[in-house]
Amino acid sequence: MQEMLLAIWQQDYALLSQTGAIGLLVACLVVILFLESSFVFLPLPGDSLVLLAGGLVGLGVLGPEVTLLYLPLAAGLGSLVAYWQGRALAETRFMHHIEKLLPEGQLARAGNLLARHGFLAMFSSRFVPFVRVLTPMLMGISRLHLLRVVVAGFASAFLWTFALSMVSKGMMQVPWLATYQHLLAKGLLLTSLLLFVLAVFAIGARLYRHRRRSVCDE
Repeated sequence: MQEMLLAIWQQDYALLSQTGAIGLLVACLVVILFLESSFVFLPLPGDSLVLLAGGLVGLGVLGPEVTLLYLPLAAGLGSLVAYWQGRALAETRFMHHIEKLLPEGQLARAGNLLARHGFLAMFSSRFVPFVRVLTPMLMGISRLHLLRVVVAGFASAFLWTFALSMVSKGMMQVPWLATYQHLLAKGLLLTSLLLFVLAVFAIGARLYRHRRRSVCDE
C-alpha cells in the first residue's frame, strides 16, 4: 500500500505496473467507493477518489473500464446496502445514533429531496457526501419499490462516476495543462487524504458535543 501511494505521489506509474500495484489500486478504489456508498458513518472521500481515478485514466495508467464499470458498480451496490439498512433499522434506536454522526441538517436535506423528487432524488443526492447514502436509506425506511431503487441507484452511480471522471480526465488531456499533470495528480491525492482527515475530525467533534450535552442535561 505504501509503495502504491508513493508511486502515485512521485508519478512513477511504471513502478505501479512492475509491482503489480495497479490491481491493488483498482481494488482499493472499488472497496472504498462501495463502503462510502453503503455506510453513512464511514467518512470516506468518494468524490475526490473518482476524480483521481479519472485523472489516472486520462494519463493512461488505468483503463476506462475502471470508471465506466467497476466504480459505478461498486457505488450502485453500496446504495443497495444502504437501502436494506434503512429497511432493517427503521424505527430502531440505531437510527438516532446515526443522526449524531451526520452534519447538522443533512438528514432533513435528504428527506426533503426524497419528498420533492422521489426516485429522481438519487441523481441529485449522489453528488452530495453523506446525502447520497441517506437517500437510499430513507427509501428503505419508506419501503419504496426495490426494483425502482435498483434502477435509480445504478443509473445515478454511473452518472456520478462518469461526470466526475470525465472532468479530471479532460483536465489531464488539455494540452496547456500537460505541464501541470504532476501537480494535478498530487492535488487529487492530497485532497482525498485531507477530506478523510477533516471528516473524521468533524465526526469526532460532533460526538464530543453530543456527549457533553448529555452530561450537562444530567
